Amino acid sequence: MKPQLVKIDVAAADLGKSVARIFDLVDGGTPEEAGLLWCFDLSKNIGSKRRDLRFWRPELTARAQGDQQKYCRMEITAVIAMVLPEQRESFHAGEVDQLLQMRPRTRIDLGADLPGRLKDRRHTYSRQALESFLKRRWIGAAIFKVKGKGVPA
Repeated sequence: MKPQLVKIDVAAADLGKSVARIFDLVDGGTPEEAGLLWCFDLSKNIGSKRRDLRFWRPELTARAQGDQQKYCRMEITAVIAMVLPEQRESFHAGEVDQLLQMRPRTRIDLGADLPGRLKDRRHTYSRQALESFLKRRWIGAAIFKVKGKGVPA
């Protein structure tokens, strides 16, 4: 299982930009360059100054190849379907940590915002819970609102 979401250091390396420039792209872009659309804030406290960002690697790869618009018409549900392996209805904790590139402590600290359950002596997370979590944590929705576009479902 190869994770589709990566942290900011990988995003900076993939795009050949500084972390500060990546933050500019997360916050809507610059006059010269459109903002990143498929990024998620996985921090415990949404809206705080400290963000724990994850970027969808296919968007980064397309941008690095000069195609900024390749994934701009996709819907959030399609991106999430590519992040979470198909045909899976539940994921154990270690898989969630790998897919979302997070530490176990971070996942545990998310508590009710990322609800799991104990099944066969293992913590598991339903696909529905993970999808809802990623939809709530999607930052790119702000870019659609700023540009006056409807947010893709």
